[in-house]
Amino acid sequence: MYKGIYIAMTGMSMRENELSSISNNLANVNTTGYKRQSFASMLYPLLSGKPSDKKAIYNDARAQTFFGTQYIDTSQGNLKKTGNSLDIAIQGEGFFAVQRGQKIFYTREGSFTKDSENYLVTQSGLRVLDQNNNAILIDGKTIEIGQDGNIYVDGNLVSKIKIAKVEGLTHVGSSLYEGIEKGEATGQILQGWIEGSNVNPMNELVQMIQAIRNFEFAQRVTMNFDQLAQRAVSEIARI
Repeated sequence: MYKGIYIAMTGMSMRENELSSISNNLANVNTTGYKRQSFASMLYPLLSGKPSDKKAIYNDARAQTFFGTQYIDTSQGNLKKTGNSLDIAIQGEGFFAVQRGQKIFYTREGSFTKDSENYLVTQSGLRVLDQNNNAILIDGKTIEIGQDGNIYVDGNLVSKIKIAKVEGLTHVGSSLYEGIEKGEATGQILQGWIEGSNVNPMNELVQMIQAIRNFEFAQRVTMNFDQLAQRAVSEIARI
């Protein structure tokens, strides 16, 4: 009986995490370069009686528990033409590398500008990096960026934007991510374009409704087990 309560509790906790991811996706539906968060789960038996995986939803579960994994959906977002020479989008695989302090982060938000020192930066002021992890200086009038990332200023090649292949992505905030760099990506640069989020609001709302229903079902199961436990205690007391 109590094993059933533990299993139901893991299901409720899992749905709570899923709803948090969906809410975050809906809040960023109009965020440039945002990649939706998705949540996958599965019910596993516990041969040892306790979960040994850090992804276990409820660490004190008995017999069975839900294991959950949150991951980033890196599918392409909608591309929008702007005509701005410093707006660049990645078509296909890859992320821009940007620097905050001494740490490198990754983003698909290509709505760039120049700071007071003429360095290429994101809208939040993070400097965009080249293939050698150096900041990109753009001092000139005419800016052309090729599909391979080469940057020409007034006809002269000055730098090449880094397009990194990144695995193990974790969301840091807005369109910023951490991850493990795995070499050069195969994506192409599109100058004068930006990439929107890959969130489909209708799909997210459908998933939210389903998650709420599943949460309520697990909640009812927990209450039923609790009522059965109380009845069992009452019957034992009468004997």
